[in-house]
Parts: sequence; structure tokens; C-alpha cells
Amino acid sequence: MRIVLFTGKGGVGKTTISAATALVAATQGHNTLLISTDVAHSLSDALDLELANDPRTIAPGLDAAELDTFQELDQYWGDIRDRLTDGLRQAGIEAPIAAELAVLPGLDELLALVRIKTLYDRGPYDILIVDSAPTGAAMRLLAAPDLAKGYARQLASLSGGIVKAVAPTLKARLGIVANAPLLKERLTRVFDSVEALRQLLLDGDTTSVRLVLNPERMAIKETQRAFTYMSLFGLSVDALFLNRLFPDAMNDPFMANWQASQREHVAMAQSLFAPLPIYQVPLYPREIVGPEALLALGESIYDGRDPADRLSEEKLLQIHAEKDGYLLQMRVVGVPTGAVQVERRGSDLYVQLGTLRRSVPLPQMLMTYAPSWARVSGGYLLVAFAPRSGSQST
Repeated sequence: MRIVLFTGKGGVGKTTISAATALVAATQGHNTLLISTDVAHSLSDALDLELANDPRTIAPGLDAAELDTFQELDQYWGDIRDRLTDGLRQAGIEAPIAAELAVLPGLDELLALVRIKTLYDRGPYDILIVDSAPTGAAMRLLAAPDLAKGYARQLASLSGGIVKAVAPTLKARLGIVANAPLLKERLTRVFDSVEALRQLLLDGDTTSVRLVLNPERMAIKETQRAFTYMSLFGLSVDALFLNRLFPDAMNDPFMANWQASQREHVAMAQSLFAPLPIYQVPLYPREIVGPEALLALGESIYDGRDPADRLSEEKLLQIHAEKDGYLLQMRVVGVPTGAVQVERRGSDLYVQLGTLRRSVPLPQMLMTYAPSWARVSGGYLLVAFAPRSGSQST
């Protein structure tokens, strides 16, 4: 099964393009599932159909769903939440506060990933299209595998979760509940599912990320950050969709400056994101709502091409053998040339580019090597690895 994940700045039209892509895939014979992971769902509005947490058929060959994180949280965590809430209330914490403290930070995001993995495993689908949250929330969602690692390390005492958030006098009381075998089993199952999905997301033959943006400076800047973040995650971005371009036929003097500005930003996007393909989507004279209008939009975008295909073979992460070691080369966008911070921790490389921090799983070939230097040059993050003589930081 293929996974295609759409994200972009809020309001750029990613839900519309996700739905249009799903309808085209279904008409081309793919058994397709379209899901939304955005807390503020708009997929139902775009399709003009009611959707729920469980997939429903909305067109021949196409099922759709809007993931309900509260329902997922109740299913996976409800009994444990109730235990922890009772313990907190007995210790004198007010009920609403106790209920909030009984849910580990970020657990809803972890469970969204678990749900995607469950649908991937159980659904009889050829392609899974994910209408993800806007860029910032999508980045947090994609960071959930690292969050799971942190929870796993702190599982015995939950020092990074509930216990840390409340008074030390509650630690003994909560420790009894938090260390229950049921809690460990449940979290272990969640972590295992998230890690399995992580491997699927990192496989470029399985997963493609597609970024949606408008021809505006702020949207381009956010897309640059998203592209860099996807690169640090090791995800394969195979296309960009420039949405809502004004038609050239508009001869309104008021629109002349807007059209000139859009042409400038289209050129900027093409220069920044080359050689990735950029699909230009015009602004339509009316709102695109409902399966029929969305299918027409999708057919005009893909123009006969199969949306389930990889739209680009651009490799964001490459490793080259050097005379005395290896050179890791990762495509980044919008990051100033110069030094970056890297540190080897076990089998992961921790990278800091400005305010972005990310752990990059290293392949087996680099297990006996350590980073000797790192810098950004020519749109690439370059990290040199030399034979390991101990942990190094650059």
C-alpha cells in the first residue's frame, strides 16, 4: 500500500487537493482511503458529506474518515486515565485538573499515528491519503516517534509525565498506579505501533509527502521550514502544489499588482525547490465543494498521471563513501550557509538547524563512525563521519 501525506500552512487548500487526489486515484482503479488527522477537520465540508472516525464509502473505490483523537484516546487510554484520575482526586486534586493530568502530554498525537498504522494494516486499500494537520501541527505529529522514545526511557517512573507535573508528595501514590503492568503493556503496544509506522514513513517507495502552498511570501517561508523538517525526518517529499494562481486572462487593473506578485513568488518557489515538480493550480471562479467538483479539479491537476505514483525520485538523504569515512548529504531549504550542531547518541544523529532539532536514525554502516564536522552548503546539510574513537560533537 502507498501512503501519500499532504500538509501545508493553514488555509492554503491542502484538504481540497487531498480530496481531489483521492477521487482521481479511485477513478483510476485504486482502492483508496482518505483520512483527516487535523483536529479542526474540514474534510466533511470539502466533500459535503458527513464523516466519522470509522471509514465510510463515499464514492466507488473510495472510503473516507475524520480521525477522532478523543475517541482514540478513550479506547486506548480510558481505563488507565480513570485509575490515574481517581488517584489524583484522592490526593486532593480537583476533578477537572486530575482528568487533564491523567493524560500524558502528546499521547493524542501518538494515538493518531497508531490509528493510521491500524488502518494501514487492516484496510483492504491500495493507497492511503492523509489530509494532515497544518504544517506546525503536522511537524509535532511527525515528532511523535521521538516522543515515544522519550516515554519509553522514562516509563518505569513516568518522571517526564504525570509525576513531574504534580507535587512531589503525590509521587508515591501515583507511582503505584503508574507502574501497573497494564500501563506498561498499553504504552509498549502504542510505542511498537508508532515505531512500525515510522519505518513505513521513512520508506520512500511506500510514503510520499506533498506540500501545498499559495504563491505568497509567508506560505513559501513556512514551506521551506516544512521541507527542511521533512528532510530531517527522512521523509520523501515528491511534489509541491502551488494553489490559487490568478488566471492570466484577468485584465482588472486592481489585480495587476497581485498577478505580478504571484508571478514573482512562483519563480521564487521554482528556484528554491528545484528539482521537485511543482503543480500549479489556478484559482477557480467558484468554491470547489463536493465529489464531482473535486474530481474535476483532480483530473485537471494530474492530467492523466497516476497520483499513486512517486511524482519525483529526488533523494533527500544520501551517504557517500569517502577516503577516510563517509559523507552524509541531506537536502535542506531556507537554511543559512554555515556550521550546524550535531551530536552522535547511540544509533542516532542529533541535528540542530537554528531552532529545529531532530534525531536522524543512522544506517548500520555508520555504527562505528562519529561526526567529525558539519555545515550547510549549497542547499545541503553535509556531515562528515570518521572512524569512531569516542562520542563527538560538532
